[in-house]
Amino acid sequence: MSDLIKILLVEDDLQVCENFHITMLRQPSLAIVCTTGSEQEAFEYLNTHEVDVVILDVELSEGDGVSLLHSIEERGEEKPFIVVVTNTASSVTLEYMRQNGADYIYRKTNSSYSEEKVLSIIKKIYPYQKILNERGNMSLVERYNEERADAVTRRYVEGELEKMGFKRKQVGFQYAVDGIVMIMRNQGVPLRATADIYPAIAEARNTTKECVERGLRNAIEVTFASAKIPQLSYFYPFSYNQKKGRPTNTEFLTNMALRLQM
Repeated sequence: MSDLIKILLVEDDLQVCENFHITMLRQPSLAIVCTTGSEQEAFEYLNTHEVDVVILDVELSEGDGVSLLHSIEERGEEKPFIVVVTNTASSVTLEYMRQNGADYIYRKTNSSYSEEKVLSIIKKIYPYQKILNERGNMSLVERYNEERADAVTRRYVEGELEKMGFKRKQVGFQYAVDGIVMIMRNQGVPLRATADIYPAIAEARNTTKECVERGLRNAIEVTFASAKIPQLSYFYPFSYNQKKGRPTNTEFLTNMALRLQM
């Protein structure tokens, strides 16, 4: 399976290891390819096998996770996505790990901590990290060509929204364009409006996710209330709640991205 996420589990607590393996039975897209409680064994495995994710316990009986993290960062090769799990509350240690390659740190003392939560985080974040890594490996020419393609896509989306009845002067117009282009670009990676799209747009446009949600909702409401039915049916050939008179923000962004990608 090409989308299988291969995980190296570096953990010396046998019960925790067993919990991860049991939880993994319910996660067909994830696979633990190696389990070890040794810093040296883990590093040797990484040097001879391809791994997507490392779940790294800092407190090991054979070596320590901090040293392993440093060794992975220093070896100069493309590193896997690293999720650190730890009991430490030291802000100095936590910051050191962030500066030395930890992509996500989950403290075991957190009341919400569980092996299932760790795997859930991997499923959500790793695909985005993979995309970022692929973009980071692009040449200058490839990045330029991608940016040009983004500009063309953006103009196309703007034009389709205007034909539908959206007005450029609406605050939510650019938010709608941003959201649709974002979904089109993240092919195959599901995006959630509240958790992913609104915060990203808010950061890019120096506003709040609440303002993004309201502006987008208002633009959709105004357009669906004022546009003629044949016009709406042509440019938005999807069902929506007739009592509300408009689709939800998520429905609109997702469906428009789907139509414009066809």
